[in-house]
Amino acid sequence: MTQNEADVVVVGLGPVGITLCNLLAAAGVRVEGIDAADDVYALPRAIGMDHEVMRVFQNIGAADAIAAATGQYRASEYRSADGVVLRRFESPAEPYPLAWPPYMTFLQPELERALRANGKRFPNLTLRTGTELVSLENPERPVLTLHDKVSGDRSKRTPRYVVGCDGAASFVRRRLGVAMEDLDFDEPWLVVDMILEDGHVPLPETNVQFCDPARPHTYVCGPDRLRRWEFMILPGENPVEINRPERIWQLLSPWLRPDQARLWRSATYNFHALVARQWRVGSVFLAGDACHMTPPFLAQGMVQGIKDAANLAWKLTHAIGGGPERLLGTYQAERRPFIREVIEITKRLGKVICELDPGKARARDAEMVAAMHTGQGVQVRQNLFPPIRHGLVGSSTAGAGEPCPQPWVVGPFDRMRLDDALPPGFQLLITGDLDPSPDLLDTSREAGVAVHRVVQERSYPSLLVEEDRVLADWLASKGARAVLVRPDHVVFGTAADAGEAEQLVHQMQTMLAATDQ
Repeated sequence: MTQNEADVVVVGLGPVGITLCNLLAAAGVRVEGIDAADDVYALPRAIGMDHEVMRVFQNIGAADAIAAATGQYRASEYRSADGVVLRRFESPAEPYPLAWPPYMTFLQPELERALRANGKRFPNLTLRTGTELVSLENPERPVLTLHDKVSGDRSKRTPRYVVGCDGAASFVRRRLGVAMEDLDFDEPWLVVDMILEDGHVPLPETNVQFCDPARPHTYVCGPDRLRRWEFMILPGENPVEINRPERIWQLLSPWLRPDQARLWRSATYNFHALVARQWRVGSVFLAGDACHMTPPFLAQGMVQGIKDAANLAWKLTHAIGGGPERLLGTYQAERRPFIREVIEITKRLGKVICELDPGKARARDAEMVAAMHTGQGVQVRQNLFPPIRHGLVGSSTAGAGEPCPQPWVVGPFDRMRLDDALPPGFQLLITGDLDPSPDLLDTSREAGVAVHRVVQERSYPSLLVEEDRVLADWLASKGARAVLVRPDHVVFGTAADAGEAEQLVHQMQTMLAATDQ
């Protein structure tokens, strides 16, 4: 691919940028990804991801390689200064709704290496490291100037679209003049990653948020022998001094001796709650930390960035393929309100953890213990998050805006996850007891929607047979027998019969057309 052939230039090859490169390349888009660093950052940062993210990796063919660098995400507990359990987050039991464990821990350097290696499969993807963006002009028809840090050469790019995935200090965002909305959370913390020397150190078997007003802190079980501690930096403390090894070992002394683990990484951060006021200027978009920063108390930073990439990739592909340009306007319309809700949920949890007043902490503890006694203190993490409420989702149907379930299926092939048995694009999935009418089949074909019957018992060899009734039971809970699914696996809407399903396809067509007015 020559220098000016790319349809999309992605700036930044962290987890969000390299995922977006893979998604676009897998769809046939010509992509160039650049990063100022020479290689993957060698130390861990993000540590948790969910099943929606693994589904994205599955769709680009990278899931197996990434799964090798993941670990079980343990249950999470909030504990008082006295060790009393105040709240507990658990994962759903099997069968898993998306055919992946709902939450996992991972090693970020290994994840990024796997995604970069996966990108080499695509001849339409060019990755350039040691290359920095030094100029971005005319966002309506972008002109980029790149600087090769080794040779010193400068070169121009004129892609159709640019996506800034270049992190919290985003050059792209600053060049566009996009302001960040401050959602009123700013807390300094020390993050410490330790590698255990052996697996027999007596540490908690769960993740723990220690809601201790003397010093709020967090413990996370990472994959293999990685363990993470996060300590709130108290008023008057010096971030430089608290990050010295001798001070770190003082903080870790209730759990570890220096002969039991080695310090892999430590860093001080201000945990922020910020969201960009604009996610698009002309033909230039922002994704990931470049347009939102979430406190880490639900491990949503990278997760939501990957979901930005999944949302934007199919819309860019649609536009580049001749679809309506204004469909791209639904990216901000869908993702920005959703992110604000996620940030507000995370802030509420953060404020519980970060309470420094002993009296208020005792009152908080009493209230949370009472909730535990009534059964309200145990929650499933995924149930905290809202559906997409705006943009290209159907109105007034149950399940709209949620991720579509992905069961394990068998058919005229080996056992596999449902997405692997389907082509990319819009899908209408119907359960075995619903017969699609000729009108529904004709309407779907004209709209470019593939119709697939997913049955619960084997009848014909050509049909998809799901295990464990994951899809069927989800549809039944919505009072439906069919679901219209977008290319990013977000539910457009559900239907109870063939007539409603046909109306759903018409509604989708109308909304797609409206984006081109």
